[in-house]
Amino acid sequence: MRHAWVGAALAAVLVTPSAAWAASAGQVSFLEGKAYRAPGGDLGKKVALANGGSVEAGDLIGTEAKSRMEITLADQSVMRVGPNSQASLTQADFADGGRKVSAKLVLGNVWAKVSSALGGDNKFEVTTERAVAGVRGTTFRVDSRKDKSVVVKVFAGAVAVAGSSIPRPLVPEQASGKPGGHTQVAGPHQVTKAEWEKIVGAQMKITVAADGKPGEPEKFADADECKDDWTRWNRQRDGEPCPK
Repeated sequence: MRHAWVGAALAAVLVTPSAAWAASAGQVSFLEGKAYRAPGGDLGKKVALANGGSVEAGDLIGTEAKSRMEITLADQSVMRVGPNSQASLTQADFADGGRKVSAKLVLGNVWAKVSSALGGDNKFEVTTERAVAGVRGTTFRVDSRKDKSVVVKVFAGAVAVAGSSIPRPLVPEQASGKPGGHTQVAGPHQVTKAEWEKIVGAQMKITVAADGKPGEPEKFADADECKDDWTRWNRQRDGEPCPK
């Protein structure tokens, strides 16, 4: 089928994930325009992506102008990359029924719709140079802005968002080298979890400033968000279209 988008008609094809899961972290399940993968983040080795193409842990994934792409991961979670965007799939491990997924957004926009975890270890996070957004729910978007600030918007569930200005608290094993040790962090005081992260619930957003300091979560109006083409398209893909 064809979509008119940003003044251009671009071919769009939906691909159903196949048995290739066994050999890859995920597959391109929708592509509009042009996209590529760079194994190991080496742009000198980048290759064009097509519908049905595989992506691997360690790949730098990018889109060109007027392009957008959907990747369905092995656990059926979905990650979509907006136009003129780059994201590095730094970790994608689905062993023993668990999930350990980490994607670093270098520039542009990412939308994530995370499947329910069946068991085992469960981690799904999107990081930027200024923030970490860890899933505690299902659907969210991360925008990396030109001024180096980051905006996280949660549409369903909840996401724990941390800025880069405060170091993550160490778990006891990291601090002492053995179970049961005392937690120590660099700096003049203990860093509590409440200081480190903000929990952003559904229909809320948070901005992490260019200096890495997170603001306070605030509500957003669904009608306002639905004015944005990227939001409207993702909601339609998720089967939850914007209200008319």
